[in-house]
This record gives sequence, structure tokens and C-alpha cells, in this order.
Amino acid sequence: MIALYITSNEPYSGKTLTALVLGKRWLSQGRRVGFFKPLGLLPVTVDDQVTDEDALFVAQQLEIKTPPSQLCPIILSPAACHVEREGLRRRVKEAFSASAAGHDIMLVGGLGSVFSRGSTFGLDALWVAEAFDAKVLLVAHSESFLAVDGIFAARKLLGERMIGVILNRVSVRHKQVIEREVLPCLRELGVVVLGLLPNDPLLSSVSVKEILEATGGELLSQGGLDEELIENFVVGAMGVDSALRHFRHTPRKCVITGGDRSDIQLAALETSTRCLILTGHLLPDHKVVARAQELGVPMILVREDTLATVTKVEELLGKQRVRQPRKIDHALKQFEAHLDLAKLDGSLGLT
Repeated sequence: MIALYITSNEPYSGKTLTALVLGKRWLSQGRRVGFFKPLGLLPVTVDDQVTDEDALFVAQQLEIKTPPSQLCPIILSPAACHVEREGLRRRVKEAFSASAAGHDIMLVGGLGSVFSRGSTFGLDALWVAEAFDAKVLLVAHSESFLAVDGIFAARKLLGERMIGVILNRVSVRHKQVIEREVLPCLRELGVVVLGLLPNDPLLSSVSVKEILEATGGELLSQGGLDEELIENFVVGAMGVDSALRHFRHTPRKCVITGGDRSDIQLAALETSTRCLILTGHLLPDHKVVARAQELGVPMILVREDTLATVTKVEELLGKQRVRQPRKIDHALKQFEAHLDLAKLDGSLGLT
């Protein structure tokens, strides 16, 4: 059995998505793939068993039958600070052994940053890698050349167990510098780069349902909550003529505006708008509601003002999460197009 530990240099860098895509790829090759997450932060209860939400989602997508409590044995909470370290380590080792039975490859999901998360509990990244005799794949959110520091620090921490790094969410603006300066630098430092994944609007998009949950709003008109994906957000705080010109050039968007701005709302509905967020807990004009229902555009009413609502949306956008099937299919194509997956297979002895 081969164990691959997927970790990152900072939170929300794409660990869960990487595990899911690699797992689906190896399943398609006829390999028996398992998944395990030592530490979780998003508790969910299934059949009276507590596990991590992300771990459960990956297991369901990969059709893994491991009991939920074994998928992720430790959920971080203040109470965990008072549990004896060796007891936590025993629970993790026992759950991993049970989860790994009958699998060719075990994907181990990291949590947060490789440098800190789990250290208080004796479940830091290096201990996890050594306890499971796992090879390590680093997923690095690479916004600039400064990513080199974090990647090389991870390499020093993990040593030869780190078999490669994926540079994720690389913007068009930074791609040339990363290819010209960062990649040669990492190679000189002994870091194997498996490739660059571009910052992808579809993968960074969010569903209306996620927006509804993040804002705590009230749904005024029905639409595709999970199906409609939002790639852009526009604040409608300008005159209607300026707003209309802006709306026409921004596809697949959500417009955030005051609930009393009927002119902005109607203008938005005449363009490629997939959701309206109405702020200030001000109910819209009945003409706007009727038009939104006619077009099938969801409208969300929130209590906060526009600035507070934008802050909540920005927090949501910083957490790239993949739940929709078309996102997963698209991600698999992106991995195959931009990464040297054959090199990864070779490093794991899967060729």
C-alpha cells in the first residue's frame, strides 16, 4: 500500500481538490483508492458518527465505504487541547490502519498550513508523514515569486519525503515571472515542480447556495441554487447608465446593491446576472421580484449594508471549495493538461 500525504503552505490552497482529482484518476485506472484525514475542522454527523465535512465529501465522491468516524478521527476543538498527545496519536494510527485495509493507494488529506496545524496536538505534518510512511505532495498557492520561501521551507521540514509541488492558482499576471524566475530557482533548491495550475474562474466560482449560507440572507425568488455558479461580483452603487455599461461587460455575475435601488436591479436583470444580493434589509419593488422570477434569477435579501456584505463575500471567495460535478470534471481536465502526472506516478512507483 502506498500513502500520499497532500499538504500545503497555507490554508485553502487546493488540498481537497487535489486529493479528489488524483483519486478519481487512479480509480479510473483500476486502482483501489482510500482516503483519510487525521485532523478536521468542519464537523458533520452521519449515523451518530462525527467526521469532517470535506473528508466525507471526498469519500462519497470516490465511493469509499470507510465508516465516517475512521475517515477523520480527530475534529479540532478547544477540548482537544486537554487530551493527552499519545492518546490522540494512537487514535489516528488505529483509524488509519483500519481505513487503509484493502487499498492500493491511501490519500491522506492535510489541514491548514504544513508549518503549524496540528502541532499543539502532536499531529504535525512531519509526524503524520512519518507515522504513515507517506510520501508528500505540496500544493502551493502561488501569487508571486515570494511563494519560493514557503515551498523551500516545506522542503526543509519534510526532507526527501516531499516528492513534488503543484503551483496552484497562478494568475496570468504572475505566470511569466514564475516560469522565468521561480521554477529555475526551485529546481536549483532540489524541489520537483509537477506543474502550474492557472487561476481558473470556474474552479474559483461559488454557487448561489454557498452565497446564501455565507451571508445568512433570505431567498426572495427561486432559481438554481446549486447549479448556477457565480464567477464575478459587481457592486451596484453607481448611476444606472454607468452600471448598465459595466454589467454588459461582466458575465456570470452576482450584483450586490441596496434593496431600494430598483433601477440598478432591473438593469442587472437585463444582462448576464445569475444572482442579486439586496442589502440593508430593504424589500425590492414588486416589479423587480416579478422580473427576477420570470428570468429564474435568485434574489437574496440581507440585513447588513453593502460594505459588510462585500466583506462576507470576499471571505467566501478566499475558500476555493469544489462540490459541483462540472467543477470536478473540469478540474480533472486541468490537472491532465497542466501537470506532469506521469512523473508523480513514477515517484510513487505506480508506473
